[in-house]
Amino acid sequence: MVRVKNRYILVQLRSNDKPEEEELFVTSRPICKYLEHQLEKYYGTFGAASMLRLYVIYFNAKTHLCIIQCSHGPHRFITSILPLLTTADTESARFRTLYVGATLRQCHKFIVKYQQRYINKTIGNYRGNMQKKKLVEAVTKVVKM
Repeated sequence: MVRVKNRYILVQLRSNDKPEEEELFVTSRPICKYLEHQLEKYYGTFGAASMLRLYVIYFNAKTHLCIIQCSHGPHRFITSILPLLTTADTESARFRTLYVGATLRQCHKFIVKYQQRYINKTIGNYRGNMQKKKLVEAVTKVVKM
């Protein structure tokens, strides 16, 4: 038996219309549909058929991080078209690939390091322990999509 291998692509979504600090609310289904449409546009029916296992499994509205799960091999199609994408759900946005991992655990380790750097960078802007505590909770909140 041959096992099915997955790749997990960690992507950062940046809105063109909103500042970086503002939260971005996106749902997974429109992103998947948009990715499938763009794959068909750039790679034809072969690219669209190769992405039958395409899911958005994580999104953090505060840090704008998103994990896309796809099959091993055709994941290169997605990583090559991500810089060309211009919308996320209804927002105009740009996609930035941060990490491509073989396991969800490795992506989680990268996310923890990234969020720690984000907290260290932005915590100086907040006054009082309550605001800092809310920032840490918002950044480390995990929402399963």
